[in-house]
Amino acid sequence: MKKFFKCFILLLVLLPSACTQTKLFVQAPKEPPYTPPLKNVNVALVLGGGGSKGIAHLGVLKVFEENNIPIDLIVGCSVGSAVGALYADNPNAEEIKNKLINIKREELLDPSIGDSLQMLVTLKGPIRGYYYQKFLAKNLNTKNIESLKIPFVAVTTDIGTNNLFAIRTGPIVPAVHASSAIPPLFTPVRIYGRTLVDGGVKAPVPVKVAKQYGSKIIIAVDISAPPPKDELGNMLDLTYRAFWIFYYELSRLQAKKADIEIHPNMDGYGTFDDGSKNEELYQAGMDAANKSICDIKRKLEELGIPLKSK
Repeated sequence: MKKFFKCFILLLVLLPSACTQTKLFVQAPKEPPYTPPLKNVNVALVLGGGGSKGIAHLGVLKVFEENNIPIDLIVGCSVGSAVGALYADNPNAEEIKNKLINIKREELLDPSIGDSLQMLVTLKGPIRGYYYQKFLAKNLNTKNIESLKIPFVAVTTDIGTNNLFAIRTGPIVPAVHASSAIPPLFTPVRIYGRTLVDGGVKAPVPVKVAKQYGSKIIIAVDISAPPPKDELGNMLDLTYRAFWIFYYELSRLQAKKADIEIHPNMDGYGTFDDGSKNEELYQAGMDAANKSICDIKRKLEELGIPLKSK
């Protein structure tokens, strides 16, 4: 993972002109569709970014299912957007886990980039996200966000305005792709007349977006990992560590704005791991959710929000 991230840092330096438009597997209209107001949002679940650690979100969702915790809105950023969309489409954490548990990194990356070493040696350009869109389209039963079983918001960052741009209607695939487009690893996604990148650039745990919908309870799942404390060998190590510290601290700060925070133990897991520890990540999500489940039920009871019927 560290090697992969170092290549990512090199891209920051060597590919400043990489902000070109991505070829979309699924096209979006030029203008965003009409977005009707959301009503009766009791419980909003915010799923933060974290790359390959995203499988931990499914562990949290599995515990919610077992305890009949209602979810009226899912707000996702980066991998939280991908997991959130898949779950809003098919609210069955175990089924989604079985689809994702053996997924390989190269299956989601464009063939010209596939390997981190190839990025370093050839510098053919950032990941276009075409394979990522194909994966999403294959695993989603619904095409449009407004048709999902659970209301869903994909949080992106508009590079043109430096503001968050929340997408709650229209095609799911390009919205999730934009929410996950880590610059400059992925090229930005140009939809709705905007140049969009990963929502984690501005809000890795976008509680502030969930607040806009009048949610009575906001539960935030933060899967950021604490920075390592090993020796720094060179300036690249220092840059790598600085990015990690910034992202971790920002994630923690934003999660604190939720009514209930869930922090799976991500110590030792990386953003760009190869998927070999997915079962451990899933269990870490379950463990963290089980620690919070009594607080969640107590909060629901205080506000008169019933559990889901079995």
